[in-house]
Amino acid sequence: MKFLLSKSFIHVFIFVANLCSAHDSLKIKNNFTPEFNTYLGYLIKSYPGVPESNYVTANSLGLYWQTNGKDAWHQQYYFPKFGFDFIYSTFSNPKQLGYSLSLIPCLEFKSKNTAKKWRFKAGFGAAYFNKPFDAVTNPANFYIGGNYTNMTLFDFYRIHNLKKGIQLKYGLTGIHSSNGHTGLPNAGMNIIAAHIGISFINKEMNQKSFVDSVSKKLSYTLKMGMGYHEFGATSKPVGGPLYPSYHFSFWVNKPYSKIGLLQFGFTGAYYTSFYDYIISQEVYTSNQKAKSATGLLFAGHEFVFGKVSFVAQAGIYFYNPFYIKQKKLEGSWSNLPDKIEAINSNRIGLMYYPFKKANSLVKLNNQFHVGLFLKANLAQADLFEYSMGYTF
Repeated sequence: MKFLLSKSFIHVFIFVANLCSAHDSLKIKNNFTPEFNTYLGYLIKSYPGVPESNYVTANSLGLYWQTNGKDAWHQQYYFPKFGFDFIYSTFSNPKQLGYSLSLIPCLEFKSKNTAKKWRFKAGFGAAYFNKPFDAVTNPANFYIGGNYTNMTLFDFYRIHNLKKGIQLKYGLTGIHSSNGHTGLPNAGMNIIAAHIGISFINKEMNQKSFVDSVSKKLSYTLKMGMGYHEFGATSKPVGGPLYPSYHFSFWVNKPYSKIGLLQFGFTGAYYTSFYDYIISQEVYTSNQKAKSATGLLFAGHEFVFGKVSFVAQAGIYFYNPFYIKQKKLEGSWSNLPDKIEAINSNRIGLMYYPFKKANSLVKLNNQFHVGLFLKANLAQADLFEYSMGYTF
């Protein structure tokens, strides 16, 4: 079971890749736009004692397709490209950090004003690291606790037309790698890089034909999720069991545009890791299960891409007794980050609506969905969550 769960981030890639590869626009001829990129960057030191790396180099092959306007979301997002980046990265410390291979489904967005040359690309996929933490052979690599992680990518860049069908690209890239606390240690890697590349393009689409008014009607979502994590801090204890946690959320959706909704709601959760610690360490003598629960109020946002959506939620705990008690017992409650983590929680993820009409945009009423989420307290990863729910 633990072996299968350690591959959770491969499931993230499969989830997105299947959606992209099944899209109708792949059937349209002459919209394939491959690209090549080279990166030179810096690995930000995120934890004491981690291996040094003066620089990071990477090369990528991008396989992209220009959306054709057949679906309404193509036009509402001004005809983005979508596809995959295959990235090979090396560090200036091959003994302790080795290399990574990643496969990241991405969307590339351009401005409403077609004369502007700036672009933005976001991706959410999976990576393999050949030199993760090992208690015997590689004990200092607190960045990466296992071979497989999530990898998130953000690109800001400018394009320059060299000649017909060929573009020069140059800009800045941010890359984050983490296993979502499903294996310790997990300080996570954060890389800032400059990149330059070449893109081979066909015709870019610009004309809009869909006319769809914004629905003002509220909708309501119920979501149930199961999360997994190792119990502990960033670097220890190593090799512990994977604990499940159970999450129930309810929120109100308020459409504000053809592609976006605002969310307001709450989440209640029960952590089996908290309960196990409470019992084994005799932290509380009564109401142990109640003290193993948390309560959270949150505000969020959902971007809709046909049947798929990207969700980001930020919340404030109104009930989190165990975390505060644990930090006081450990003597770290005086640290400001621990106090903020006891208050703040954030969640990002993807949701898929299998029965939704692709061109219904933000009209989510009476729709079933499944999801994949990463949850963090402040900036520290907490767990990886699978979910299912219904919007009515």
